Amino acid sequence: MTTKANKSRGMPKRSSGPPPAQSQAKNRTWFLIGAGVFALVIVAAIVAVAVAGGGGNRISEPASDAIGISGAALPALPTSGADPAVGRAIPTLSGKSLTGDPMTIGPTDGPAAIVILAHWCPHCQAEVPVLVNYLASTGMPDGVKMIGLTTSINRAQPNYPPSAWLKREGWTVPTLIDDANSSALAALGIRNFPGFVFIDADGRVVQRRTGELPAATFHDIVSRLAP
Repeated sequence: MTTKANKSRGMPKRSSGPPPAQSQAKNRTWFLIGAGVFALVIVAAIVAVAVAGGGGNRISEPASDAIGISGAALPALPTSGADPAVGRAIPTLSGKSLTGDPMTIGPTDGPAAIVILAHWCPHCQAEVPVLVNYLASTGMPDGVKMIGLTTSINRAQPNYPPSAWLKREGWTVPTLIDDANSSALAALGIRNFPGFVFIDADGRVVQRRTGELPAATFHDIVSRLAP
């Protein structure tokens, strides 16, 4: 009698896995899928860096390079009495702006109001909306600029980084980023915040102020700077 077992004798055994060629093709497919996923991750990382860096204009807060200073620094603003800087030309300060572009503040910017801000200062946090509203409702007098300086930058303090804080407040004023030593601040002789340096058409100091300024006071000062 021939049984099922007998019929199977002498016949080639069936392989339990796919043929070698099919297995190799499958391995190649998985390799290509893995390589494609890896490539997409790399591209996504590059795009993320480019977006975060502003297309090559990445900024460091404080500035990674020392502020360039040419010309004599202004004497420190005294707490009382006459300001010894009145009539003196401001030094030229060179660095990068909040957009990552090269920027200078100097005598040729006059007439101008230079606004000095520290991101952690509560008085600066109160003053910025006042100035933003002033620009929107009144605007600077013809021929007079407003320029910003963000300084005394500290990662451990509130509202860091200052660029994000100012963006939230709607601040559109061209603003220089000070370095870790606050070199630009020292060159302008300001020690309290917010600080203001008002210069005439020749770039010479008309007056310096610290502390919050009402919009009406600010307007009165800059109106007298107009050419």
